Amino acid sequence: MPHLAEQDGHQVYYHLQGTLNGDTPILFLHGGPGAACQKSDHELLKDCSRPVIFLDQRGCGKSLSDDLLTANTTHALLKDIERLRQQLNVQQFILLGGSWGSTLALSYAIHYPKHVERMILWGIFLCNSAELNWFYREGANWIFPEEYQRFIEPINNLDSVIEEYHQLVTHGSIKQRRQYAAQWARWEAINSFIQPDESTLQQFSDPETSLPMVILETRYFSNLAFLAEDNFILKHIDSISHIPLDIVHGRYDTICPTRSAWLVAQSMQQATMHESPLAAHDASEPQNRAKLKQLISALN
Repeated sequence: MPHLAEQDGHQVYYHLQGTLNGDTPILFLHGGPGAACQKSDHELLKDCSRPVIFLDQRGCGKSLSDDLLTANTTHALLKDIERLRQQLNVQQFILLGGSWGSTLALSYAIHYPKHVERMILWGIFLCNSAELNWFYREGANWIFPEEYQRFIEPINNLDSVIEEYHQLVTHGSIKQRRQYAAQWARWEAINSFIQPDESTLQQFSDPETSLPMVILETRYFSNLAFLAEDNFILKHIDSISHIPLDIVHGRYDTICPTRSAWLVAQSMQQATMHESPLAAHDASEPQNRAKLKQLISALN
């Protein structure tokens, strides 16, 4: 299995679908942080004629780590992407990603604009204080009050929900840590779909698989993703306004409200906003999926 050379105790895994043949490859950036590339991500791109690179970010999936949290920051992830580009000897990427993947894509474009040909993003997430406050403190709780009450049951101070959850999933017995990780993941899952069924909720909040993701999410979100400043992406988006961008966004996305996607689209000269009128956050929502497949097919 191919990995980037070890750095900071991390060996980052990547998978190349197809052959690097001169066409600009698609780089798929998964969500989370911590979610890793999933079977559904590969299925989304299985018919793509371009080469596709799937990258498991530090501490995720098939990537190997001495310590999950050591040297695990957005800056380090961006450096990994750039190391991957140099190792594969490609000049540019087409960036494809959603939610946290969109955060990483936009951040990479800001730091390395000449290496980005275009972007296809969904569920735009700027990882700023306003969005995090909306989802974890005051906003989404108005839509799912009963689930939010369940989510905050172990929390003492609503002003420090993320920080307290990080302590809960990094201290105590493994059974307790997994239990709290499942509670966090369930809150995300409830908000990811228009009509989530119980089997989907159980899959997304599996205590064993959700723990490493929640450890990373709470660490990143406690630090505003280690970006240079709050609202970093919007403050620097003018520098990438020339890059073609397609945004797919569910109107009923209660994790990443439409306003963020709209603000990005308004700031980009070549941005096209594709609204899914009856979809929530997840890429598997039927309207989101259909539009993404259409946009990917247009790249062939």
